[in-house]
Amino acid sequence: MNCVNHAEVPSAAFCTRCGHALCAECKRDVRGSVYCESCLGEIVGGKTEENTATQRPSAQQKIVVGTNPGAAFALGLIPGVGAIYNGEFLKAAIHILIFGILVQINNSTRGFGDALFGMATFAFYLYMPFEAYYTAKKRKLAAEGIDLDTPIDQFHRQFGEVKDKDLWGGIALIVIGGLFLADNFNIIHFERIGQLWPVLLIGLGLWMLKRYQGKAAS
Repeated sequence: MNCVNHAEVPSAAFCTRCGHALCAECKRDVRGSVYCESCLGEIVGGKTEENTATQRPSAQQKIVVGTNPGAAFALGLIPGVGAIYNGEFLKAAIHILIFGILVQINNSTRGFGDALFGMATFAFYLYMPFEAYYTAKKRKLAAEGIDLDTPIDQFHRQFGEVKDKDLWGGIALIVIGGLFLADNFNIIHFERIGQLWPVLLIGLGLWMLKRYQGKAAS
């Protein structure tokens, strides 16, 4: 029997996979077994694709974390932990920072300011688990191709799109950190700063007037 690739050349071996006759030039010896060029290429290519599939996810695969809304809500009762469960570590740090600041200010104020910041602290404490819950639920439904409009999304839209979030966030952290540092060195006292809570009402009023002017102009 002659070689399958060279009809004029007598065969020297047979492919152990497909059984084709091969001459000395066409046969490929691999660990005592003989293969033709085509079968050897298919074997090597198949192993490469199999190893690649086991080592890394395909382009169509999606890695989704934090898709259990109930677990997210329960963990959200601990400040920052719900956001950590959802894989949002920066948000977790911000939640912890805001909650700590509200607690500190609440402990330093007296009278109506004490009640105001107490309610704000309690409201933010309730906000964290619900935010974690809806984030996980929205992510879970998104993996199924469903876009959920959550109450948290509607709440954020009430304040509009904030431009330069990183800039204003950095400025706020510097100011708050400076106030805490000044309080530690007794340069200022948070008890007096807490008495400035009416500034929040003034700021809220200015923001509402700005929104009104924007709607009137449009």
